[in-house]
Amino acid sequence: MGTLFQFPYRTVAEVSIRSIIKNLVVLRSTSQKEIVPVVKADAYGHGLLPVAKALVSRGSCHSLCVATLEEAIELRKKIPYAISIWVLSGFLPHQLEAYLKYRLTPVIHSLNHLKSLLNRPKLPEIHLKLDSGMHRLGLLPDEMPEAYLTLQKLGIKLSGFATHFAESENLVSKFVDKQIEIFHGVYQELLHRKLIQTDAKIHISNTGGILRNKLGLSYSVRPGLGLYGISPNPRLPHSEDLVPALTWKARVIATKNLKANDSVGYGRTYIAKKKEKIAIVAVGYADGVPRLLSSEGSVIVGGKKAAIRGRVSMDLIAIDCSHHSSVKEGSLVTLIGKEGKQSITAWDIANWSRTIPYEILCGISPRVPRVYLD
Repeated sequence: MGTLFQFPYRTVAEVSIRSIIKNLVVLRSTSQKEIVPVVKADAYGHGLLPVAKALVSRGSCHSLCVATLEEAIELRKKIPYAISIWVLSGFLPHQLEAYLKYRLTPVIHSLNHLKSLLNRPKLPEIHLKLDSGMHRLGLLPDEMPEAYLTLQKLGIKLSGFATHFAESENLVSKFVDKQIEIFHGVYQELLHRKLIQTDAKIHISNTGGILRNKLGLSYSVRPGLGLYGISPNPRLPHSEDLVPALTWKARVIATKNLKANDSVGYGRTYIAKKKEKIAIVAVGYADGVPRLLSSEGSVIVGGKKAAIRGRVSMDLIAIDCSHHSSVKEGSLVTLIGKEGKQSITAWDIANWSRTIPYEILCGISPRVPRVYLD
């Protein structure tokens, strides 16, 4: 990852663009498909615009996926190239003019939204999403006959067709195969009725699907977490080829020497049993450190693991550095990343916090500056 930029930050996240491009290459070579990166949620906390620009200019990506219209407009204003921007959460009927103005592609997931396009003088290219078993967004198979009739009335052909896997990261699950089978049946009917372009973007697979080679008839694939170097299940094939792109560090701003029975932090939830040296680190739950890490998990300081003591507060955590003689005010602490032989991953923090790495990365708040390497 290189050396941390010596800026006067209390906490900072390094993002390696080179690692993101390397992960893109791994996913591209593994799938042998067009990669359409998912850069929603501020590129999973890595920074929407720097990451998107790199994926287009250095990664030769021609399409990008976001979740909301607002994300798509921000992207189009800053990347006005001839790329496609797909909005995965579709659109509300009153937003149609914005989709036309900014040349955006809605992924329509509702029969009502599809019908709202009737009698419109001008339409954007549209993708349709099938609910093949996720039961979240998408038209159910039973709704497709009415969708076929609506598409015929609209007089347009779909430029894309999609679904989303419910548990592609599960190595023993066969549900993904059932979803592919349902999707293929509907796709064949769209072809038979000539309601989809012959070069339409067929996209069904995410990172888990790519790593498990569950691609179906995909022309394109939509990796998210894998682009940022994290596998949705570390036991999946090729997981070890992915390189985490983000390192998160913070500074020690004070040290304290505790006596036996001294407490640390709000609620006095940690009581020292003997003499102990603690360091106060300038990072807290307002920066994205889960409060569930209170007296759980570790950080790295001076090349060694150091346990978190007491409650995580809004701006600070306390760590045990009794066996870290070199730790002093100004020392750097690694929350995510490698230091010497030690490492802490987003998966580690997720496990300690009883959540998933997606939430950890997306939860790193905007007040943590991002520094871009490479």
